[in-house]
Amino acid sequence: MHREVVIFFTVLAGALTLFYGLVFLVKLPLPLVFVVLAVIVLLAYFFPRFEEFKEYERGVVFRFGGFSRVVGPGWVPLFGRVEDVVRVDLRTQTIDIEPQEVITRDEIRIKVDAIVYLQVINPRKVVIEVKDVKNAVKQVIYSNIREAVSKLTVAEVLSKTDEINAHLKEVLEQVARDWGVQVTRVEIQRVELPPLLVEANQKRKAAEEFKTRLETEARARQIALEILNEAASKLSAETLAYLYLEALKRVGEGKSTKIVVPMELSKLAQALAEKTGL
Repeated sequence: MHREVVIFFTVLAGALTLFYGLVFLVKLPLPLVFVVLAVIVLLAYFFPRFEEFKEYERGVVFRFGGFSRVVGPGWVPLFGRVEDVVRVDLRTQTIDIEPQEVITRDEIRIKVDAIVYLQVINPRKVVIEVKDVKNAVKQVIYSNIREAVSKLTVAEVLSKTDEINAHLKEVLEQVARDWGVQVTRVEIQRVELPPLLVEANQKRKAAEEFKTRLETEARARQIALEILNEAASKLSAETLAYLYLEALKRVGEGKSTKIVVPMELSKLAQALAEKTGL
């Protein structure tokens, strides 16, 4: 609302000035009229215009092509055709680094995708020192990702992403200061492995899981046998004979018409019978 009121009164003042100016020109001699008109044209040419800059914006002003000043926030006067301004955004910006193919130390081709967070801290340097700060940051990240990954194996790349991120941020900060920006964070978002390597890793993980499951089952059986053996060692001969006869009874109640009893079991039964009198 405040902006609309200012514009309204500015237009009204201009209209009144033009009206009284025309009335004044009508009363002047013709040569003097041309002189006044020339002065008015010059004033209009160099008359300041007003531009608004938000809280997160700054303007780098150039006068006759040379750096003049940094302006903003708020309403700022810019003088006619002699001054130009370049707007700069101070908010945190993200730069998505497109996936690039790199070769690891063990000669495996992988694709690395990264993202950079940065913020402008010196509008003058951002405009004057580097033509395209985002593209310049991308080129630095590209070259340093290739260099860092070439010194590591695939396994090391996957396990040391935090170290790679810290290294990229440190390298980028060294050049970013000269460009007027501050690097907030650098992250490797994704590491894409070759399809054959992904398949091999899946098979390896499946084999490891199967091996772990077999070891767990074997250990469980071993524990069960140890417990059973310990419990059996504490049973009396009469109890063992009873359990043996109960087992034979359950076998006899089955549907089979023929039961084969191992010789060892028959000898055990005979020994138990002689000992217990059953």
